[in-house]
Amino acid sequence: MGKFLIGVVVGVIVAVLALSANPDLPRELRTALASLTAQVMRGAEETAETVGEAADEVANEAEQATEEVPEDAAAPDPETVEPAPR
Repeated sequence: MGKFLIGVVVGVIVAVLALSANPDLPRELRTALASLTAQVMRGAEETAETVGEAADEVANEAEQATEEVPEDAAAPDPETVEPAPR
């Protein structure tokens, strides 16, 4: 708890000094954070598109694989299957 309070006090002092040195700092920080957020969202969008394309490819491959297997060969007849030797 003591370390937390010391950190808060030091943070407040640093913030006051920074604002006294540059009064436009809050506006600059908001601008920088908005720009950073936009870049992260663009990256997330591109990643989502890439993952979506990969999922579509996997779904198409799975659909093609199931089309190639005839229904008769999908499940063996239990009466004709021999038991495994012991």
